[in-house]
Amino acid sequence: KNDDLSFHTGWLQGEFSLLERSRLSFEIPYSSQSGSLGTVSGIGDPIIVWNQTLYREMTSSLLLHLGLKLSIGDANSGNLPQAYQSTLGTNDLLLGFRYEYDAWNASVVYQLSRGRGENNLTRLKRGDDILARAGYRFDLQEAQIAGEILAIKRLEESSVRNLASTRPDDFVDEPNSDQFQINLQGRVLYPLSDRYNLQILVARPLLKRDVNVDGLKRSFSLSLGLSHLF
Repeated sequence: KNDDLSFHTGWLQGEFSLLERSRLSFEIPYSSQSGSLGTVSGIGDPIIVWNQTLYREMTSSLLLHLGLKLSIGDANSGNLPQAYQSTLGTNDLLLGFRYEYDAWNASVVYQLSRGRGENNLTRLKRGDDILARAGYRFDLQEAQIAGEILAIKRLEESSVRNLASTRPDDFVDEPNSDQFQINLQGRVLYPLSDRYNLQILVARPLLKRDVNVDGLKRSFSLSLGLSHLF
């Protein structure tokens, strides 16, 4: 396709218990994007989330998530469009709730994106996103398997530079950039020892966006991870 890009990302992730019902989690990505125009690599956007348990009983719990997505990378690496960059170029707020009952879980997250990206070619201003997720966990004798369905809706069209204009501050809405998307994903957690776990994730969209100006579109995702419990 015209925007046939490949994405390879490595993450450093961690989670710490702060209080009896509070945890702080973080994610620092390093990614590489390659396509017909070239290849870009660099630090992505770190995410920091405060996770607070609001309610807990024997088989159910309700959690509150408050987070930040920070833009620290170069949005103009290689002088390529936004979809090739490792950073989205904005500092976003995250607010979510997660409910767990036995092996079931459901969550909703709002991503508030404000400001315009620094990529010189697109100067992208993304619309806000809302995500709803539902999943079920199977506990086997030696592994844990989970299936999830994710529904993502961009609440308004994104805005980009008007390339037909000579004015640098002339922006237009990107048609159909507020499309609805549905993803299906499966997870496997396999314990290697008391402190090490192997994690595998496979995801594929059931309904996907046609517009990829922000570089978030995927046709297939596969990840492999190793976690250590301190």
